[in-house]
Amino acid sequence: MKNTEPDSLEYRAEAGASRAETSSVGQPVLGMLALAASMAVSLGIIALLDADFFATWATFFVVACVPAQIVISMVWELDYPAFARNLKQPFKGLFFTALMLLVAAVVATAIYLAQPVPAGPPTPFVLMYAIFCVLVAFWLVIVWGCWPLSALAGHPLALGLGILAVAYGGGFGLFRLLFDFAALGGAPFYSAAMDPGGAFPALHALAFSVTTVSLLFFCVLFDFWPISAFPALRVQPAQGLATTVYILGLSALAYWLGVGLLEMEPVRFMVHVSIGCLFGALVPLIMFEGKLFAGLRQPLKGLGQCMVAVIAAVLLPALYRAVAPLVSGPLVNGAPGYQYEFWMASALLAMTFPVMVVVGKFLDFWPCRR
Repeated sequence: MKNTEPDSLEYRAEAGASRAETSSVGQPVLGMLALAASMAVSLGIIALLDADFFATWATFFVVACVPAQIVISMVWELDYPAFARNLKQPFKGLFFTALMLLVAAVVATAIYLAQPVPAGPPTPFVLMYAIFCVLVAFWLVIVWGCWPLSALAGHPLALGLGILAVAYGGGFGLFRLLFDFAALGGAPFYSAAMDPGGAFPALHALAFSVTTVSLLFFCVLFDFWPISAFPALRVQPAQGLATTVYILGLSALAYWLGVGLLEMEPVRFMVHVSIGCLFGALVPLIMFEGKLFAGLRQPLKGLGQCMVAVIAAVLLPALYRAVAPLVSGPLVNGAPGYQYEFWMASALLAMTFPVMVVVGKFLDFWPCRR
């Protein structure tokens, strides 16, 4: 098993970037081909699904895949179970994809059956909880380096299960503490038994939470500079505390500028700004393996990667916007249902992002890289 205490910023930003490449196609062409393939596969799957089914059951299940992907690719680094590390592609990628689907099926079933009213397609209560748990998992693994679980769990299986337990158990506690659906009380899906009655309107809580992870990934592009410039802040829990304050401060400023000063609706801000930027940041990190501008030091490397991320954040959602009517039919914009906005969020992060992980991490860009 590889190091499961990712206390170095390089581990998080460029995990797997040092693997030997034997492909005839190198970066950045390899990343562009893989990105195009991931988007084509994702949109093809969406086109096969009924719009309502995609917005509920499909989104719910694929979102449940992401915490498993986080454990497999970022914590285990595809190095556990032991027998899998020696599998050749595409069998290695297929094995971890099957493992991901199995874990997601168990988790999604447990979440659905645990509802006070488990009937019909997943409601926004369930979908927002599942999404929020993904965000918690990112915070736990990237910001906190799995601490303190990494100090307590010596076995990779125990560590992986612990991360999932904290993501869903801790996520449940925070969900009840933060999310309030009272403003949506007139919606057909509303149920008082399902409403956690937290401190903030649910759409604001979700939009702000997504914004924190968007800025988290932009910080990864900088290897968490300037925090990483201070040796005392490179160890846990000091690293986690400093990074938490830094990201929450940036997120509060961004949210105030967008939702407060510019008066954007929370859902529109989340989709068009936070999710667009988050998806854009994933392009240099996953598709280009953090290798762009590798010869530059921080913060210049981060600025170069941010430029790529911003271009992707503008162009790729525009492409999805153009093809949305072709793959899912007419979609209604804006309140009260935000059908188009939630379609865009699901298409980018619930579908394309997991496919990108399968292509770039699990399959290691097979067959272009052999």
